[in-house]
Amino acid sequence: MIFMTRLRKPAFPVIFAFLLTACDPMLSIQGSFWPAWIICILAGLAVSMVLMWQLVRLRLAPYLGPPLLIVPSLWALCTFVIWLLFYST
Repeated sequence: MIFMTRLRKPAFPVIFAFLLTACDPMLSIQGSFWPAWIICILAGLAVSMVLMWQLVRLRLAPYLGPPLLIVPSLWALCTFVIWLLFYST
């Protein structure tokens, strides 16, 4: 009985995640519908690449820290900012 109670609690977020996946905004690109989060991830990748290129060009990249931590964090920051700019209402 205790095992079933422990299984049930983590199952709720997983179930809600599957049920709410269809609630995101959809964009029509050339007649094909794309979830908006995919567009934001790709745009965030492009913006973070440009920003990282500028940091390398200005010779500031060595002062930021380990690139394995900084580059994905910059990508996530750019993605979330793009999402907030275009889809927050």
